Amino acid sequence: MIDISRPVVFTSEMRSLISQKIADPKFTHKNWGDDDLLEIRKHIRDHYRKEQIGICAYCKKEVSLQSALNCHIEHIAPKSIYRDFIFEPKNLCVICADCNEIKREQEVMQDIPDTVKKGATRKKYPRSKAAFKIVQPHFVKYEDHIDVFNGFYVDRTPEGHFTIGACILNRRLRNFGWEKAYDDAAISEAMNKYLELKDPLERDRALRVIKKLLIAV
Repeated sequence: MIDISRPVVFTSEMRSLISQKIADPKFTHKNWGDDDLLEIRKHIRDHYRKEQIGICAYCKKEVSLQSALNCHIEHIAPKSIYRDFIFEPKNLCVICADCNEIKREQEVMQDIPDTVKKGATRKKYPRSKAAFKIVQPHFVKYEDHIDVFNGFYVDRTPEGHFTIGACILNRRLRNFGWEKAYDDAAISEAMNKYLELKDPLERDRALRVIKKLLIAV
C-alpha cells in the first residue's frame, strides 16, 4: 500500500492553462505564485490535504485543514530544477510549513537536494520508486523507509536517510534535546551500533533495541 494512491486530476480548463504555461519559454518556477494559477494551487492543495488525511508527507505531523500557511504544495522533484514537472500530479503533495521552509532555504542557497537519482529519466517523469532518492509518497509506504517514535526519526533505507536529512526531521531534538530522561549512554551505544551495521536483518534488530530504550521510558 502506497501513501498516495490518487494523484490530483485537473479540469479541462486547468489543463488548458497548464499547457499554455509549459509552452511559454518565459515560464519558470518563479511564476508558480502568479495570480492566474491561484485556482490550480487551491485545487492541488485541497486534493492532497484530503488524500493525505491532513498529514505532512515528510514529517507526518498535521497540516492545516483550512489555511494555506501550514499546508504547502510540495514539488517532490524540485520545480527549480525540473520545470516540466511543475504540474505533474505524481510530483505533488502537501507538507507542513517547517518542512517547506527548510527545503526552500536550501533552494535559496543554491544547495538544492536533488531528489531524483542520477541516470534516471529526466524528459519524462519517473514511473517507479527506484528513480528517487527521497521517500516518494506516490510510489512507497512511508513506514517502510522511516520509523518514528517519541518524535525521533530513524531511517530504515537510503531513501529514508535522505528524507530525514533533506527536511531535518529531527529538528526538534536538535533544538531542544530529549524531552524525557533517557539513558543517553545506552541510546548512544545502540545508535552507534545501528549506524555501523550493514546487514538489513542486523539493522532491524538493532532498531528494535533503540525503540525499546526510547519507548520504555
